[in-house]
Amino acid sequence: MNATALMSTAVPMMFHPTLVVDDLRQATEWFQRVFGRRGVRWEEKYDFSKLKGDYPKDYSIFIHIGGVVVDVLSPKLLALPEGKAAPYPEGHGLSDIAWYTEDARALARYLTSRGIGVRDQNGSLVEDGHLPVSNLADDCYILWTLPEDTGLTYEFLEMGEQHREFYSRQGDPRLNPCWTLPAPAADDPLGVVRNLHHTILTLDLERAERLYTQILPGQVVRRGVDAQWGAESVFIEFAGSVLEFARPNSGTITDVFTGEATDTDSYVGMTYQVVDLERVARHFTQQRIGFVREGETLVTFPAETMGVRWTFVEGLRP
Repeated sequence: MNATALMSTAVPMMFHPTLVVDDLRQATEWFQRVFGRRGVRWEEKYDFSKLKGDYPKDYSIFIHIGGVVVDVLSPKLLALPEGKAAPYPEGHGLSDIAWYTEDARALARYLTSRGIGVRDQNGSLVEDGHLPVSNLADDCYILWTLPEDTGLTYEFLEMGEQHREFYSRQGDPRLNPCWTLPAPAADDPLGVVRNLHHTILTLDLERAERLYTQILPGQVVRRGVDAQWGAESVFIEFAGSVLEFARPNSGTITDVFTGEATDTDSYVGMTYQVVDLERVARHFTQQRIGFVREGETLVTFPAETMGVRWTFVEGLRP
């Protein structure tokens, strides 16, 4: 399978970013208050009669923001079989990006043939596309790339056809063929129009560009300087989303969870187009959320916003 064929048949769109939090109940209330978004629970996403009975179901919620489905996840609630620990850090922050795939086993073969290590849901390395069925259901397959090969961990989910109609009702309306991005709701406190891009700090721009434009068939949409991060950056469009990879001029990256220097990529924020920045500023001020306003850009302080730097602009440029 070449890159063009893979794009057209196997990776249709982003599944979700994963936002790790400590207290899921607190995070649920926070997103309702600050973002005006209700968390979608597991029982609203899946028909449980079609899942394996022992799969944990109360460890996360989905938050829909401007065409992005954010998986807000508390590792301490993710009870795994045989005493295995959840592969997520402690604290608050973005840990990985997941994509839908139509054929996870073919994708696993494709990635490993190009030097990208892949593991299954139980942490075992996958060879020759021998990906076991997931712990979720017998017709679902999940793989993760190894960060030493891809900088950040990327997840790919193949969802069985029998789950999709139910899942599209609340879990991810984008799976409905008739879905279109809705206009901002009148009661949206932030007036979010759409997501513009996701920002990932990296010390290896060449690795990121190779992954998303040579191994996966993304397209570079622009290059430039990211003044917020003091970094050289490249914006790549892939499967309907735009990823900004930014290399700090300082030559260092601080891990969002540990606060220590790291060589691995760090997923640090998302940028959204909004109707009116003044509206965002008023709401954040009312909610006592710290931010800085620079011209036509408003940026939150990660320490006050679930470990994420949320950026809001009125313009269309990513």
